[in-house]
Amino acid sequence: MELTQKQKQIANTRLMIAHEQAMNSGTFIEIEIDKMIKSILSQVKTDAADASKEQYRKLYKSLVERHPDAPFSELMMQCGTRSSFDKTRTAFRFCIAEEIQSLRRRAEKATRSKDYDSGKKLIQNAFKLAIKFEDEFLSEDRIVFNDVKSKKGFEKVSFSKKKGLKKAPSAEMVLNDLSSNNSLYDRHSLSFSIISTFGIRPAEMQKGVKLTFQDGMIYALVKGAKVSKDKGHKHRAIGSLVRENNKCDQVILEAIYKNGGEVLATQSKSDYDSLRKYFNNHYNGTSLYTYRHQVASDLKKQGVSKRQIAEIMGHRTTDSQVHYGYARSSRGGRSMVAKGSNEVISSPDIKDYLKPKPVPAGGGTGSRIAKAKNNLSQGGQASYPKLTPR
Repeated sequence: MELTQKQKQIANTRLMIAHEQAMNSGTFIEIEIDKMIKSILSQVKTDAADASKEQYRKLYKSLVERHPDAPFSELMMQCGTRSSFDKTRTAFRFCIAEEIQSLRRRAEKATRSKDYDSGKKLIQNAFKLAIKFEDEFLSEDRIVFNDVKSKKGFEKVSFSKKKGLKKAPSAEMVLNDLSSNNSLYDRHSLSFSIISTFGIRPAEMQKGVKLTFQDGMIYALVKGAKVSKDKGHKHRAIGSLVRENNKCDQVILEAIYKNGGEVLATQSKSDYDSLRKYFNNHYNGTSLYTYRHQVASDLKKQGVSKRQIAEIMGHRTTDSQVHYGYARSSRGGRSMVAKGSNEVISSPDIKDYLKPKPVPAGGGTGSRIAKAKNNLSQGGQASYPKLTPR
């Protein structure tokens, strides 16, 4: 790990300050250096879901192993999209901060074991890495995506699932294509139908989704992914009104009936990888996540309130859905309700203040949706879904 000339100057200045502070307080200079390191690390948020942490470590390790001598800045400049840049930068910030913390802990352990030489060497390495980290990822001179866009020869590439909805095949088309291979259809038709119907994350599909049918609604009890103290829902129940002649609904209903009225559908990691590979080979630019964006698009077109969309999508706030779908990309109406295990933090939405239309005397779709909402929020006479951990 080499420091640039500028970073060496910063490091030398900080060391002079640490030396002066150690003299004044009567402590070791390593203690003052460690305080500086902690001050730098305090500027970084390292709380993330376990799955996200593993993705960051995998990406960081892959880039560093493939380009062992390349500076961080050069690796950042190779990103082709804003999404790729943001993910790479976040992965680097998380993993380098983790490396610095590891060096600090090892230094502390060596010092406690009275191996002072090793302790000094480790804290010096942590300090050098912290200086480099602060300069390249936290300072005003850090690389931003505009630097990437302005480099010579940059060619914008878009892999946006949100913007790729127009060219994505319909869910029915995907199922028809899968049906040409019985083994692929049997392996993937149910999980794909669930993802495209309820808009859940592929990671949530792998955790298992409990499905039932009641009063014209297919219900899914979902274990949330991307859940933390201020994000997501640990559990949420989603109801989707059965659509006429919809192939995905037919696949789900068949699975429910075959299993006696309730089925727990799961997707293994190998099955997920297989389906993802299938999409890469057959539908360039489309992924399973595209159908999550499609659900959001359909709901926006239907005029569903932001709060209800957030619960369906598994978001804690209504602000997140700005990144999901466009009303103009809708492919048809769908009637859905949901209840999450946490309250949704809602930005003002006029739809929340509009008076509901009177329910037709003869019942129909409106009355079934109202009944479904009542089932989700109060339980009603139905025993499903209950938002309690299994």
